[in-house]
Amino acid sequence: MFDRAIAAIKLLRERGFRVNVNCTLFDGVAPEEVAKFFDFVSQDLDVEGVTVSPGYAYERAPDQTHFLNRRKTKELFRAIFQRGQGRGWRLNHSSLYLDFLAGNQQYHCTPWGNPTRNVFGWQRPCYLLGEGYASSFKELMTTTEWDRYGTGNYEKCADCMAHCGYEPTAVNDAVARPWKAMMAALSRIRTEGPMASEIPLEGQRPAEQVFEQLVEAEVGRSKEGKLGGERRHAA
Repeated sequence: MFDRAIAAIKLLRERGFRVNVNCTLFDGVAPEEVAKFFDFVSQDLDVEGVTVSPGYAYERAPDQTHFLNRRKTKELFRAIFQRGQGRGWRLNHSSLYLDFLAGNQQYHCTPWGNPTRNVFGWQRPCYLLGEGYASSFKELMTTTEWDRYGTGNYEKCADCMAHCGYEPTAVNDAVARPWKAMMAALSRIRTEGPMASEIPLEGQRPAEQVFEQLVEAEVGRSKEGKLGGERRHAA
């Protein structure tokens, strides 16, 4: 599968297509192996961008033992960025999000920054959590109880540092403080010294395992709607 993917990327680049590689990192990955992979895709494959994110511990994952917590995520990315100085990696992220991954920024997520719409509707509250659906983006924004989610508010969100929620926060910070983003872009990512203070978790509510039930309910409603339409058509 890897060889087929590489062959496809090479063919696409030869024909002038833009290619971005999405890379998810899990607990136990070696920083040097990640650095070699970034070298390979940036230099040998000549992709135009690499999107990287720590793996999120979503409830339906069969393997729950290889997800990173926030401390491990920051230590891993510091080790990776130490090896990346001057190697020309084409990381497709804002400088402040990369600085956040290295533990130098304290951010809350912006879950509506990359909303997800699937066959059931607009997924709430975010791409990674499925705890209900809205029929429109307006409904998603106005009826989702945003304060019930996010690191510090909800156990499922405790260790999340994924780009889908935190990149929008970093971009908002860059727009509000362009000088801060410029300084982060022009300087090396700090990989030593104290990290930004962490968001307290003492007040978070416990996780609710509801995804499977919600999907079953939506599938049932979909089937009922289809059968109702067939009956009306037959009549």
